[in-house]
Amino acid sequence: PLGVDPKVLHQGCEVLVAAGDLSVRIGCQGSSAPGCLLGLAFQGLELLEAPLRPNFWRPPTDNDYGANLHKDCACWRFAGQHAVLLEDLQTMPGPGVVNISGMLGIGAGGAKLAVTYSVSSVGITVKAHWQPCVGQGPRPALAGGVGYLRSCTNRHLDVEGTVVRARWNDMGEWQSLTMNAAKEPGQQLEHGDKIALQATTGKTEAELLLHGIVPTAESVALPDGESAFSVEASGDPRTPCWRILRKEGVGKLKSGDKVSLETDGKFLAVSDENAVAVDKESSLTEFTLDIKDQSAPMRIGFTTTLVDGFEDVEWFGRGPHESYVDRHASARVSLHRGSILEQTVKYVRPQENGNKFQTRWMALKRKQSDACNMLFIAAKDPPSLEMQCHRYDLADFDGGEEKATQRFLHAGELVERPTTALCIDVLQMGVGGIDSWGNKPLAEHMIGAQQEATWAFQLLPGRQTEEGDWRVQLAGYP
Repeated sequence: PLGVDPKVLHQGCEVLVAAGDLSVRIGCQGSSAPGCLLGLAFQGLELLEAPLRPNFWRPPTDNDYGANLHKDCACWRFAGQHAVLLEDLQTMPGPGVVNISGMLGIGAGGAKLAVTYSVSSVGITVKAHWQPCVGQGPRPALAGGVGYLRSCTNRHLDVEGTVVRARWNDMGEWQSLTMNAAKEPGQQLEHGDKIALQATTGKTEAELLLHGIVPTAESVALPDGESAFSVEASGDPRTPCWRILRKEGVGKLKSGDKVSLETDGKFLAVSDENAVAVDKESSLTEFTLDIKDQSAPMRIGFTTTLVDGFEDVEWFGRGPHESYVDRHASARVSLHRGSILEQTVKYVRPQENGNKFQTRWMALKRKQSDACNMLFIAAKDPPSLEMQCHRYDLADFDGGEEKATQRFLHAGELVERPTTALCIDVLQMGVGGIDSWGNKPLAEHMIGAQQEATWAFQLLPGRQTEEGDWRVQLAGYP
């Protein structure tokens, strides 16, 4: 039974819903997290320390670093945190339940996430539909994104070792250039932005070798007798040195734009298939910016932080150890339980860990005497999702752009937090590790760039009593 009809109140930048013992806050335009669940309280006890936000990023594994996925997927790092509400929330009341829906814009690439919160006195059902941006006209050029520079000869710049040339009209690995900028990854580049053109110059067993394309002090003669400077891939890939200039002038960069690249009065050019730096602009310094579809995210789901007081976890799904789409054969489907603290796998270097693949439900528990002593998370459609919980912040596992500068370099340095980090995902890419480090996970364990996803789950706060089995009591919940 759904119980009493919810009462809805619009107050400032929030929609407030009260239904029996449950009270809910959802962000509107102008809030710190528009379109997101801001608060979930049961009998006056608030359960959320942070909003339930969309999440498309995971703390990179050692294999992610080796395969350069921390760079290739960098545009997704803050995409969920910076989600924007594209239109006002729609409120649709019904018998015993109110549905609040919105459309979120994710990242600068045009991806969307439709989300609906169905609130009753029992709990909240969250329904979501992920729509990546594919084939919708010109693609935006993003900081941290990949671009291809096509010269006036209709051939793309390519890098082999440190040598930079333009030999083929092809957008393959040799032609792939990551455009690192001073602005946050995922933001759209604009006329006049300084960027580094990062290329892959080699590979070791443990990592890809990355360098920036830069001019050198070596003088070279051009066929017309003019002098120029050689260009090679030997610079710092993180230090922007080229100003990217649109032929049309001020504006945001997108695929198909005619651009030139300038540094210290020299312009990147192509002469006789060789990349050089010249003193003045000409047809040789004009490039067409080509961009493929945006890379797929590492995961698709939601994350939040719960308030102090959650100590134990029980779940029905794979366990008792961590499991992923490409690492789950030994994790048996059963009823598992333990402390939340035990769910973190302490690899030598903190990184993504503790995932629970194909989880039907998870119950996070507090002290028996609390007004709300349990939060029940149940997969609804599909019947299982990926979940994980930690007594550490996810940022504690994240090595960022350079894992050598990670906040906690060793798992023994991690500091337990009183709050609980919770992830609920419909998809997460595999962890790979097929050849030590370096290769991406197998194609069937990756998220497709054009892959849509629809999923739903329930958040059911309540009290677990000592009378009977609480799981039986939940059987009739919507």
